[in-house]
Amino acid sequence: MNREDAKRMRLIAALAAAALSVTACSGGGSSTTGGPDPMPVNVSLTDVTPGYTALAAGTLDIAAGASTDHGDVTFMCAAGGDDCAVTVAAGGTVTAVGGMVTAMNSRAYQARLDEAAAARVAAVTKASLTKESAIAAEAAQTADDGPGGADATTDHAITITRDGAGTTVTIAVDGAAADDPTFMQAMDLGGGRTMHVRTMPADANGSVTEEVMVVGTDIEAPTATPFAMVPEQALNADADGAAATGADAVAFDPGGALDSSSPRDAAVLAKVMSTAFASGTGATLTFGGDDPGDPTDAAFTTAGSYNGAPGTYKCAGGAADCTVTLDAMGTLIAMSDDWIFTPDSGATSDVPDADYLHYGFWLQRTTDAMDAVTYDEVETFAASSVAASGDVSSVTGSATYRGGAAGVYVNKVFNADGTLDRATSGHFAADATLTATFGQVLDAAGLGTIAPNLLNTLGGTIDNFRLSGGEANTWSVALDGDITANSGMASGTARGGVAGVDGSFSAAFHGPVTDADNDPVQPHTVVGEFNADFSNGAVAGAFGARKTME
Repeated sequence: MNREDAKRMRLIAALAAAALSVTACSGGGSSTTGGPDPMPVNVSLTDVTPGYTALAAGTLDIAAGASTDHGDVTFMCAAGGDDCAVTVAAGGTVTAVGGMVTAMNSRAYQARLDEAAAARVAAVTKASLTKESAIAAEAAQTADDGPGGADATTDHAITITRDGAGTTVTIAVDGAAADDPTFMQAMDLGGGRTMHVRTMPADANGSVTEEVMVVGTDIEAPTATPFAMVPEQALNADADGAAATGADAVAFDPGGALDSSSPRDAAVLAKVMSTAFASGTGATLTFGGDDPGDPTDAAFTTAGSYNGAPGTYKCAGGAADCTVTLDAMGTLIAMSDDWIFTPDSGATSDVPDADYLHYGFWLQRTTDAMDAVTYDEVETFAASSVAASGDVSSVTGSATYRGGAAGVYVNKVFNADGTLDRATSGHFAADATLTATFGQVLDAAGLGTIAPNLLNTLGGTIDNFRLSGGEANTWSVALDGDITANSGMASGTARGGVAGVDGSFSAAFHGPVTDADNDPVQPHTVVGEFNADFSNGAVAGAFGARKTME
């Protein structure tokens, strides 16, 4: 073989080797560099703060270890791996191939978020400082304004009822027209406290005024009571309607003809229920009595209930008929004489709780067209359903009272240099514990057992503040005051721990001061209002507490 032939053979061998190499790469071999294109993976945007501008569709090529901004989002390609190719679909879905891709707020977007957050903090702080001013104004009052504030001719009337379904608080505004906004329950805060809001229409400048009330109460569920043990339900007639006492009294005669124009009669008629006393329209329904001269005659009877107790109504007027009258709405508005009601054996009526207290606050706030909030006024209130004790001069010894408190607060956060960083505000619930020391208790030798400086004093603590904004606190208010014995009122200081800065409190005792034997007893309830300053805030509120058995 000459030199040219050898050269030609080497060229053929090289081409054959190249062909074999191409075949191995294109299929059937063990090389890992072939195969289908990699599948895209979804890129999570959970670390991007909601509210970002919708991402424009497109593709991004990002080198490993680098990042790039796309609108409000920064995409980062992990270092030490492959480069990344990011695809943003028209619907906002983001996928990538190559290395791992993560997403976060872009610097520009984060700056906008920080600016907006700072603006919110500033707005909340400004509003909170107006509430602080309102608290200070309430604390400075010499004549206390109640719910409705200074502009109300009379305080808003609070009515509290409770049945098997729960507690209902109704707030009536004196002088309000039928089409004026009313208070609506906005929230059940638990612990016997509810929030109620009345929102007025926007004024010409777009400002909206709201009244907010929080009412706390310890009213209890009605008590199932044997029919004849309920006041004004004593059995007073026999089975034929004749007046009776003792064992012969088996029925209840409501007492003559009833007409809803009388408040007393209207209350009785509201307790009468029977399917026989029904009509779709206003009507007088007539029912027969038992004519003594007709042996075949029988008095009309029908099942029904009175004040929730099941039993039987009977027309017990002898030969005379009995009637009931209903208005156009089917409401019973009159009953003739001679009706009696016989309760079933063991029948009971639910007796509402008539001894309960309530306390809370009222405030007015205005939100302008730019959403800036100003707290215009704050008032606190406390009362009881039972009469005030009045003169407690005959009462002796000490008593402990425990209960709750509710009100408004301002909480402040300061910088290291003492300047204000921010302020928040809201409403609170707290615990109230008070000790009243009334008149002297003498021992067997006729000597006093109570230190003279403690006589006719009321002190205690409001603590365990639970703030609606969840702010942590160690607040505690110390109450220290004197009882005016001839009025059953008390007043004094309310200290929140700031030297030289005293708040105040006032209180009133409720409940009898003598028992059935005319012996002195300690009042069972105390209610009051207070205000106090702390090193980092202020409160105004009211409390209600019951005498304990300690």
